[in-house]
Amino acid sequence: MTRILQISDLHIMPEGQLFQDAIDTAAALRQMLSGLAGLLPAIGPVERLVISGDLTETGCKGAYDHLRDIMAEVALPWRAIPGNHDCREAMRAFAAQEGWMPDHGPINWREDLDDVTILGLDTLVEGAAHGAVTDATLAWLEATLRDLRHRPVLIFMHHPPVDTGISAMDAIGLAPNPGFEGLLRDHDGPVQIACGHVHRMITGQFAGHPVTIAPGTSHAVGFDLRMNAGITFIPGHSGAILHDIGSACRTLLISADDLG
Repeated sequence: MTRILQISDLHIMPEGQLFQDAIDTAAALRQMLSGLAGLLPAIGPVERLVISGDLTETGCKGAYDHLRDIMAEVALPWRAIPGNHDCREAMRAFAAQEGWMPDHGPINWREDLDDVTILGLDTLVEGAAHGAVTDATLAWLEATLRDLRHRPVLIFMHHPPVDTGISAMDAIGLAPNPGFEGLLRDHDGPVQIACGHVHRMITGQFAGHPVTIAPGTSHAVGFDLRMNAGITFIPGHSGAILHDIGSACRTLLISADDLG
């Protein structure tokens, strides 16, 4: 049995600054990480913690320095992928000492665990809110999946490849890429996709594979399915995801209530 914790959308600010001048995202992250650490005896062994993008709000060195101080207290081995609020080179410098961080190009990575291979896909489009799977990332993924064949795969990416019904978020989702969809549809092994970006637990299907969108660590996007509704933020709505993989795969929501 392989267990992987997923957190998303940290939106850390430089020390002393608040998100939207109202939300202390650093305090929220510390509370989340403390709660998850306290829950570990009930969960059992966890192999990895994966952050599915938007590590920072500003993408600046000060925000990554603040996050580095927080992550230094985390006992679990962790990995991350960039979100639309991140800066690829600043994030690369932030995690330069981590063995999984590529020294150039997209922040794509692979790790083979006992029951599953986890893949990180970089969907960041610098200077834009939407995401994309570039030709370089698609070529990397094609070669990687060819090598994996029938092995279970869990793909982490920031931008969901599915619509959520929240129109303002769907407008800045993943740009359509027929090559990406076709590659996943043709893959002959079990694949799951885990995303962030929307700050809400949402499930769907893409190319015949299950998709799970994780909640954020400090706030949610408002629940408004009306067309042309704007984006609102709800402080204090947080959660994490546990991917429990063995002969079957379970995806469990860990709510703020579970964390005490």
